[in-house]
Amino acid sequence: MPEFSEGKFVYSFPEGREAIKWDETAFHRKTFQSFGGSAKAVDFVVFDPDGDALWLIECKDFRPDGRKKTIDLCDEMAEKFKATLAGLVCARNADDDVSIKRFSRMALKKSRLRFAVHWEHPPCPRRLWPPTTRQSAMRDKLRQRLRAGDSRSELGNSRQIESWTGWTIREMG
Repeated sequence: MPEFSEGKFVYSFPEGREAIKWDETAFHRKTFQSFGGSAKAVDFVVFDPDGDALWLIECKDFRPDGRKKTIDLCDEMAEKFKATLAGLVCARNADDDVSIKRFSRMALKKSRLRFAVHWEHPPCPRRLWPPTTRQSAMRDKLRQRLRAGDSRSELGNSRQIESWTGWTIREMG
């Protein structure tokens, strides 16, 4: 079972799934980020070799310090979604890394793109997280931004993401 940690969480994907921590790959850090300026990326790229969906997953935990960036969260997610797809396209021709080339080629054969944002947000309002920031409104806005790639994007806490995807997400002690 592929298992990765991100921040305070451990993500476990079902046996047989191909999963990679995309923003930590050598290809992304050393090659793609220098292509046309720095490029953002999602945390995980996951797919079932026998399935038709390619999942791009971003993890955000705003509980400890709240949100510090002033860019709209959905705009930031859309940028990461686009940049990761572009990175996968470039990686399928990577000369120096056979494993990333294989992973990218398999990932790009999937017929459906899916995007999920695991977000944990502070219970108390903050300047960049006003009380009007509601999950359903954020999900609708995210779906609107990503409609060309995935008009059914998901956004939710660990329990919600688990129920939609079948992955397990647990918080580290």
